Order: sequence, then structure tokens, then C-alpha cells
Amino acid sequence: MDEVLSGLPGGFAVRVNADGCAVDDLSFCGAVTVTVPSGMRWADFVALAVEQGWVGVEALAAVSGTVGEAVARGAGAYGQRVADTVASVRAWDHATDRQRTFAMADCEFADSSSRFSRELGLEILDVAFLMRQGDLTTPVRDPELASLLGVALGGRAPLSTVVQCVTSMSV
Repeated sequence: MDEVLSGLPGGFAVRVNADGCAVDDLSFCGAVTVTVPSGMRWADFVALAVEQGWVGVEALAAVSGTVGEAVARGAGAYGQRVADTVASVRAWDHATDRQRTFAMADCEFADSSSRFSRELGLEILDVAFLMRQGDLTTPVRDPELASLLGVALGGRAPLSTVVQCVTSMSV
């Protein structure tokens, strides 16, 4: 069942489905599907994810723009990529004048791009992210970040520590 988190910065609401263990669900146990409006600031989404214990975007805390912009440009930093957590993207197709939903595999993510930055006429409406729950990162893959966090490559760190580290490096 979906829960709606409202009263977020910018007046946005986020839908959360934590039923990751349902028999007919594609997500894995302990996962949440978080559907975020494209116009929400990416930094606000990352802050919400860390606050809620949703793992997978914390190293992207310094990415600028909105959720839709970050997804369209296939943002990545410090060993994490937006594509790592995207489950699907709902977009308006101006060429056909209808809504379309793209599974992650159909988003054509590449370094610093996606289908939505290459195809004119696709306007991202919202993005569904599939995220693990926890208070530690996935294994840190970026040597610079691992060093700054004081963990071995492949080690894990608290989500909030990663956000503080990443945002202080980008200032």
C-alpha cells in the first residue's frame, strides 16, 4: 500500500510503497519504491532519502537541479549513478500527446545522459526509485570518497556522513 509523504520542501508530495516482500512484487524484501515528482529539487530528495533511511543516492547529494534534470542527464558522482536506483520513469510524450512509462532498461542511461536528454519531446513527470532501507551506504566504490570517509574501498559508512562529506567537497 502506498503512503504519501507531503509537506515537503517546494510543496511536493512523494509516494512510498514499502511492500517489497509481496509475492507478486518485482522488488526485493526490505526495499521501498519511492515515486518522486520531476520538479522536486534533487538535494531535497537526497535529504529525504537519508532521513528515511533509503540507500542509494547519498553520494549524489551535491548534484544540482531537479529530480527530472538529474535523471535526464544520468547524473553520477563518487561511484553512484542515478541509474543505480531508477525503477521507472513516467514521461509525457509530446510527439504522441500521451503519457508513457519507461522501465529502467528503456531509459538508455549512459555516462552523463539518458534517453530523456537525447530524445526531444519527452518530458519527465515523475520517477520511481527502488531503494534498499538502512543507515549505511552500499559498498563505497570511489577511492577518493572512501579515503575521505576513512573506510576501505568497498566499505560502508553512515548515509548522513557521506552527504556531509560530499557536500563539503563541492563547496
